[in-house]
Amino acid sequence: MLNLFLIGLNHRTAGLDTRERAAFESARLPDALQALSQQPGVEEAMIFSTCNRVEMLARVGDPIVGRASVEEFLSETSGLSAEELNGKLYRYADADAVRHLFRVASSLDSMILGEPQILGQVKAFYGAALTAGTVGPHLNMVVQAALHAAKRVRAETSIGEYSVSVSSAAVELARKIFGRLEGKHILIVGAGKMGELAARHLRRSGAERVRVSNRSPEAARQLAAAFDGEAVPFEDLQRWIARSDVVITSTGSQEPLVDRALAERILAERKSAPIVFIDIAVPRNVDPAVGTLDGAFYYDVDDLGSVVEANLQERRKEASQAEKIVDAEVAAFCQRAGGLEVGPVVAELQGRIEEICRTELERYMRRAGPRNEREREELEQLVSRIAGKIAHPLITHARSAPQDPERHSAYLDMIRRIFKLEKGTGT
Repeated sequence: MLNLFLIGLNHRTAGLDTRERAAFESARLPDALQALSQQPGVEEAMIFSTCNRVEMLARVGDPIVGRASVEEFLSETSGLSAEELNGKLYRYADADAVRHLFRVASSLDSMILGEPQILGQVKAFYGAALTAGTVGPHLNMVVQAALHAAKRVRAETSIGEYSVSVSSAAVELARKIFGRLEGKHILIVGAGKMGELAARHLRRSGAERVRVSNRSPEAARQLAAAFDGEAVPFEDLQRWIARSDVVITSTGSQEPLVDRALAERILAERKSAPIVFIDIAVPRNVDPAVGTLDGAFYYDVDDLGSVVEANLQERRKEASQAEKIVDAEVAAFCQRAGGLEVGPVVAELQGRIEEICRTELERYMRRAGPRNEREREELEQLVSRIAGKIAHPLITHARSAPQDPERHSAYLDMIRRIFKLEKGTGT
């Protein structure tokens, strides 16, 4: 059997308070890995700990003892009792643990479907376990297969190509107007977090310069420094809007900062060159009537939300194809792992049946008396053929591709028990 066990909780099963208590800070992760790998029944171990999930993956020698040890370890390190964890934990073993890991790496289990950061996080936690020396051949094999599955999902689907955050949706809308964002100027009005994120995405997409205007000059300077940009006076807003291609507003003003009349003057100053207003503020900082002017494009939070929802729908469509890829990769991995498990069992089974037959031949020879060399050879050949015929159907079934990995592993375990095989049980 694979003898893999995964236990965890995530944003769907546990609240933030619970996840915070269960989380492992990076500084204490190496010690936690060492401690987990030394628990009874645990042979190899990894820990995944992000803001949205805490999971432990282990290769266990004794499934019953090892699984109990992992759960007890999580309870002890988090300070959460079994009662507090009840209903919040998910548990996966063997092929189900493999499938879960593949789905996590492929961002099919993420809060934001298709988000790209999770793959890097999986690599980072794998690297931490390697450094701590808690990863052996079994976890190494399954993690490498998970990374391969995730790369296939990225290469063969478009699950990560649709913007599903407000800030990235702003970039998508700006691109629709300008085509390319290289050389475009951005003005952030207000120091809100959403405006900052939108500007950051725009800058990464090639926008040339970021200016920040805020009622507090110091807040404007601090935010501008994050982009190596420029703080500009709030009192001279019309001038700086006119010099910008994309204007992101996110202030707490109760009245519009840009009305239709001001926008008309700005467009005249720009000689009708296109300008995009992305209004993330509530109440709105820009009068929606601005969007009716030629050359002015206006989007508010509802517009951005519509883009996000439409793109999420596209990601969900791609997810169905991604799930098929994951299923195929899980089946292929379990078949490979089953093949590695079969080799020692086959060799031991052949030897065991041969041993039984030869023991019976020797017993017969002692009762029947001496035989000449030719007769003895003929009897030995006969016994060898009988042993081969007994072993053949058992070995053929063991080597067949396991359509059901759990049943296949159970079959190998049955063979081990019936023939009292001892070698290869640790594969």
